[in-house]
Amino acid sequence: MPLVAMNQTITVTKAGASDGWGDKTDDVVVVYKARVTEQTKTVVNTFGEEAVSSMTILLDKLPDISYDDTITYTNELGVTIARKPIAIKPKRMYSGRPGLTEVNV
Repeated sequence: MPLVAMNQTITVTKAGASDGWGDKTDDVVVVYKARVTEQTKTVVNTFGEEAVSSMTILLDKLPDISYDDTITYTNELGVTIARKPIAIKPKRMYSGRPGLTEVNV
């Protein structure tokens, strides 16, 4: 059971891998329940540089999301946002297990 209410859903599209012969495998699409907050803030990306994030996503535990994936979210007004993650930060509990994962896009 998640620590916060997960009322929205996001779609994560994992890019297909190259098979070494010039062909690409099909993209894999995974749907997660999430808590999405649309806000503009400055975060530090993987290169240590400041970047502007327009959306913060909280996910339960530690889902399989990487910086090459495309995250798609459609809000209640029908506006669709599709972007790659800027920062992925797992939040761990006292036991060391991941409780939430914060993803900024």
